Amino acid sequence: MMHIFLIACLFVPCLVWAQDDFNIWKKNFINQAIADKISSKTLDKYFTSATYLPKVIEADRKQPEFTLSFAKYMQRLVTPARVQKAKELQKEHRALLSKIEKKYNVPSNYLLAFWALETNFGQNKGDTPIVSALATLAYDERRSEFFTAQLLTMLHILQEQGIESPVGSWAGAFGHFQFMPSTFHQYAVDENADGVIDVSNDLTDAFGSAAHYLSKMGWQKNVRWGREVLLTNKEVFNHLDEKHPLSFWSNLGVLKTNHTKFEHSDDAIEAQLVLPQGAAGKAFLVYKNFNVIKRWNNSDFYALAVGVLADKIANYGSVNVEKIPQDQAFSRNQIKQVQKVLAEKGLYSAKIDGSLGKKTKNALKVFQKQHNLLPDGFLSEDLFMRIVQNNGKDKKDE
Repeated sequence: MMHIFLIACLFVPCLVWAQDDFNIWKKNFINQAIADKISSKTLDKYFTSATYLPKVIEADRKQPEFTLSFAKYMQRLVTPARVQKAKELQKEHRALLSKIEKKYNVPSNYLLAFWALETNFGQNKGDTPIVSALATLAYDERRSEFFTAQLLTMLHILQEQGIESPVGSWAGAFGHFQFMPSTFHQYAVDENADGVIDVSNDLTDAFGSAAHYLSKMGWQKNVRWGREVLLTNKEVFNHLDEKHPLSFWSNLGVLKTNHTKFEHSDDAIEAQLVLPQGAAGKAFLVYKNFNVIKRWNNSDFYALAVGVLADKIANYGSVNVEKIPQDQAFSRNQIKQVQKVLAEKGLYSAKIDGSLGKKTKNALKVFQKQHNLLPDGFLSEDLFMRIVQNNGKDKKDE
C-alpha cells in the first residue's frame, strides 16, 4: 500500500499534504490579520472555514495555448443578441441609469457594455467562494504578496459591511462588474444609501460603483472612446504610440470612414492610432476614454470591444463586426519562437513568455524598419515566416 501511495504522489498532487501546509499557513496568516486590525470575530466568521482550492491553482497556472485573433475576439463578445439584450435592459433600468449618468457623467451605454463583457449582464458572476480563492492564492508562492494584500482587504470589507462572504471568479473578483477587493475598497459606493455596499445583488450599488470608478479614472462625458478611421498615407506608421491633436492625423491623411476629414472643432481632442490587425486591417483613432477603459482591463482588444459595443447600444454608426477580416492567431509557443529570434538579434530583452505585449511589439517594429517593412508592430503570418523560418534574414541574404 505504501508503494502505491508513493507512486500516486508522483503523478497526482498530494492534496492532503497541500491542505496540511495550507492549515499551517492559515495559522500564521491569522496573526498577520490580527496585526492588521482584523478582529477574531471576523476571522472566525469568514476565514477559519476557508479551504484550499486546487481548481484555483489550476486556473492560475493554465494559459490558453492559442491567442484569439481580433476578428474572433470581437465576433465572440460583440454580438447582435448581446446588443439587443443591452437595449432591453437599458429600457428596463432607464430611471436608475439616468440618475447614475447625471451623477457621475458616465453614459449608460458604456456601463451596459462593461456589464455585458464582465458577467454577461450578471449571468456569469462566478461561483467560487472569494475568501477561499484569495486564501489559496495568498498561500501559493507565485503571487503571494499581491493576494495576501487582497485577502486582508477583503476581510476588512467583510468586517465593515457585515455581509455574507460573496462568490465570484477564481481570481477573487466579484459582483456584477467583477471588482477585486482593492478596487471595491477604494471605489465601491452605497448608492442606495441602505448602509451596505452590495455589488453582487443590488444593481443600484453595482452601477453606482462602476460609474464612480470610471469617473475617478478621468472619464470624459462628452467625448467618445474613439472611432474607426481610414488610412491613406504610410507616414502614419512612423507615429504609432504617439498622441496628437486630430488635425495632426488629418494632415497625414487619416479620414473618417465616410472619407471626410475631421472638423476643426475636433482639434482639441488628442488621439492615438491603434491597429489591432496591423497595417492591413482595421484602424482606429482612440481618445482619452479608451485609456480609461484600459484602466479596467489593460487590453486594446477589450477596450475596443467595450467601445464598439457601447456605440451599438447607443445606435451610433459603428464597426461592422461580422465583416472584420479574419487574421492569424498564434500559439504561445510560436510567439516564444519569435521572441527568441528577436532576442538573439539584440532586439528583445524581456522575458520569453509567449505574450504579444508592448515590448514584443516594439521589437517587431524595429525588425520591420531594419527590413524596410511597414513598422506596424503586428505579427502577421508573413512576418512570422520571415522571422522564424528564415531566422530574420531577407531572401537576398540567403
